[in-house]
Amino acid sequence: MELDIGEEDLRFEEEVLQAPYRLKGWLRYIEHRREGPARALTIVYERAVAKLPGSYKLWNGYLRHRVGLVRDKNPVRHEEEMRKTRLCFERALLALHKMPVLWLMYARFLGRQPDVTQARRCFDRALRALPVTQHAAVWAEYLRFARRVGGVTAERVFRRYLQLWPDQAEQYVDWCVEKGNWRMAAAQLIKLLDDPGFKSPRATSSPYRLWRQLAQIIRHHPDVGLDVEPVLRDGIARFGEQAGELWTALANFFIVRGHIERARDVFEEAVGSVSTVRDFALVFDAYAEMEEASIAGAMEDEVQQSAGEGAGDARRRQLQLDLRLLQLERLMDRRPVLVSDIMLRQNANDVDAWLRRAELWRARADDVAQDETERARAADLVVETYEDAVRRVD
Repeated sequence: MELDIGEEDLRFEEEVLQAPYRLKGWLRYIEHRREGPARALTIVYERAVAKLPGSYKLWNGYLRHRVGLVRDKNPVRHEEEMRKTRLCFERALLALHKMPVLWLMYARFLGRQPDVTQARRCFDRALRALPVTQHAAVWAEYLRFARRVGGVTAERVFRRYLQLWPDQAEQYVDWCVEKGNWRMAAAQLIKLLDDPGFKSPRATSSPYRLWRQLAQIIRHHPDVGLDVEPVLRDGIARFGEQAGELWTALANFFIVRGHIERARDVFEEAVGSVSTVRDFALVFDAYAEMEEASIAGAMEDEVQQSAGEGAGDARRRQLQLDLRLLQLERLMDRRPVLVSDIMLRQNANDVDAWLRRAELWRARADDVAQDETERARAADLVVETYEDAVRRVD
C-alpha cells in the first residue's frame, strides 16, 4: 500500500523518518490523518505498528479503526475484509497476549460473525493467556455471548463457569428460565437447595425465595422429570410458616396428572397444617378453584354425553355431579372453622379465639335446628370446644 503525501504531511513524515521508534511522532501523524481517507489512516497505522509492534496504544487505536471500518458491513458478503481484520487482531495478540482489552475487543468482533465457534475459541484462548485475576471481565463477556447464542454452546459455557464460580449458579437458573429450559432450571435449584454451604451473592435472594421459584416452575411446568413430591415436602418441612405456595404447587402437580383425589388429600393436609392466614387463603382459594373446575368439567361432560346413552349412565353421572357440588358446599361451610384452627395454632392461649370458635358451632346448631341429629352434633362440638379451651389455655 502506498500513501499519497501532500505538503501538509511532510513535517509528520520527516518526524517519523528521523525517529521511527518514537511513539509520540506516530501518534501525532495518526491524529493528523484521522480526518482524511480511511485508507490513508490504515497505511499510517500499519507503518507505525511495524516499527513499534509492542505498543498497546498503537494497536488499540488501530484495531478500533479496523473494526469501525467493517462494523456496518455484512460479514458474509465482505468476508475478505473480515478476514483481514481478524489477521490484524492475531498479529496484535502475538505481542500483547496479556492485554484483556484486546482479547475482549477481538471476541466481540468475532461474536458478530456467523461462525460462533471462532468467538468461543477466542474466549477460551483469552482465559488460557490471561492470569486468573483478570478472568472475571472475560467471563462476563463470555456469558453475554453465551446467552445470545443459546443452545448447547451456552449450556456448556455456563457449566464451565459454575465450576469456577459456583456461587453464581442463579445466573444459570435465570438463563434456563429465560430460554424455557424448565427441567434444567428445576434441577439446578434443587442442587442449590441441597447445598447447605450455598450463599447467594444477591442481596434480595434467600433460601425461601429459591423454594418459591422452584414451586412456581413445578406449578406451571409439572413435567420437569423430577421426583417432585419428596422435593416439595422437604421445602414444606423447612418453611412450615411460609409453605402455602409449596402446598399449592404439590397439589397442582397431581391435578395436572389427573389425580384429583391425591390433590384433594394434599389440600386437606395443607389447610390442616398451615399456620398463617395468608397461606391458608392461598391454599383454600386453590382448593376451591380445583373443586369448581371439577364441577364445570362434570357439567360439560353431561351436556356432551347426555344424548344416546342409557338411563343408568346418566344417573351415575348426575350422582357424581351432585357429590362434587356437595363437596364444594361443605368446603365453603368449613372455611370459618378452618380459619379458627389457624388462629388457635398460632396462639392456643387466645381466649377470644376459643370463644369465637364456640360461637361458630352455636350458630351452626341454630342453622340446622330442623335436623335433630345435626343440631345435637353441633351442640356437642360447642361443649368439646369449651373443654379443649379449659384444658389448653394456660
